[in-house]
Amino acid sequence: MSDNENNLFDLEGDALDEALLAAIDETDEEERLAREKKAQENLERAEQARITAIEKEQARAKIDELRKNLPNEGRRYFLPVEEFECFTDRNEATLTGVVYGTLKKGDDVYLYRKDGRALGTKVLSVEAYNNSLFEPAEEVSQNKAKVTIAIDYAKTGFTADDAVSKFSILTSVKPPVKDDKGKMAIENPMLSGLMFKYPEYNKDKEYISLLMGSIANGRFLVPAMDEGDPAVDGKKKLKVIMVTKKESPDKRALPLFTDLQALYLWRQLFEGEKKPSIIVMTFPEASKFVSKDGFDIVFNPSGPVSFGLPNNAVSAMSNVMSKHQAGAKVEREVINDGSKVIVGVPRPGEETESVRRALINYCKKNTAINKAGLMMLIRNGQMSYLVITDSPKVTSQVVFKGISEALKPHLTTTKRVDFSLYSEAPFAKDYFAKQKWDYERV
Repeated sequence: MSDNENNLFDLEGDALDEALLAAIDETDEEERLAREKKAQENLERAEQARITAIEKEQARAKIDELRKNLPNEGRRYFLPVEEFECFTDRNEATLTGVVYGTLKKGDDVYLYRKDGRALGTKVLSVEAYNNSLFEPAEEVSQNKAKVTIAIDYAKTGFTADDAVSKFSILTSVKPPVKDDKGKMAIENPMLSGLMFKYPEYNKDKEYISLLMGSIANGRFLVPAMDEGDPAVDGKKKLKVIMVTKKESPDKRALPLFTDLQALYLWRQLFEGEKKPSIIVMTFPEASKFVSKDGFDIVFNPSGPVSFGLPNNAVSAMSNVMSKHQAGAKVEREVINDGSKVIVGVPRPGEETESVRRALINYCKKNTAINKAGLMMLIRNGQMSYLVITDSPKVTSQVVFKGISEALKPHLTTTKRVDFSLYSEAPFAKDYFAKQKWDYERV
């Protein structure tokens, strides 16, 4: 019997068996399809895993190949100098200190000096410290070492007394220069090297002076998250990411990173779906940012070495920034036209070294110049080079014009050059009592 209108059936005998068999067949078919689907999904996952593994291997191979073409195979290391000995007779210097990273014999390296100048050179030999003795080695990692580098004393004008000093930094990190697209990598080699010694020397006045000077002149990476909708607001908004201290969860600090490698050590920052944007701040900009809310500043919070500046220290540094703007100890003086300016050591870099060489070459050809020195000058926020010459006043205009023409082809970032006679610059006597002249006629 059936109720066709309600689609109800009374099943008996063969009809019931057929219905049960049909239901079983249907169930078997569903299970078969499910098994096939699962097997297909497993195959797809396996294939995707295989493709991913291949892609990772290809990426790894590409990175390895790129690394081989980088200076020193892309190895990044620092040796803060604690002891040194210069040998002018064979154009060498031996530096002793702990190598943070892996340094190898034959590496191309840079020696960063406390006057802000960087010397490109090569590792001639390596001795690793072993049981109170230094033994010859091909490389050294995370250990005390004695490293011999080449220094052409005649070419650089360095002497055994001033070529190297305690807390000079030997590193594989080259000075930050602009690439073909006009972009400049954020690097703070002197500061990054000095930071390794912070736990040991944070009470040493000479060390702290160098550290603070490097901070004052640094450019740092700061992570931030996109906030707001550009489509609605018409512009992109960024919110700086702050950190808190475990011991003071209510106290926030602005993180400043010395370089990309230090930034990437903050792995949690890059694990989420939403990746941060990166902005660049100078120390004056950072100090201004934290001053209104009383925030602290912390450098490289994820390492390799981290240290913080409480807000009162940041404020104190900000108040004396005028003494660090030009790269080292500076003086406020009045130059010829009566303008208040800041003068000091030029910022290290490829352009500065090129300008310095051009100045020296010009002076060698002009017998009227007894001495010449290159400085940095900041007038009303505008930066320029300042050339001081010890030469007769009667020929000064001719000399200045000649130097200007010689330096002009080498000016890329800093476009202006100012001049002053040594006899007319009251600050120069004190400056060159502490800093070596770039050129002195023999």
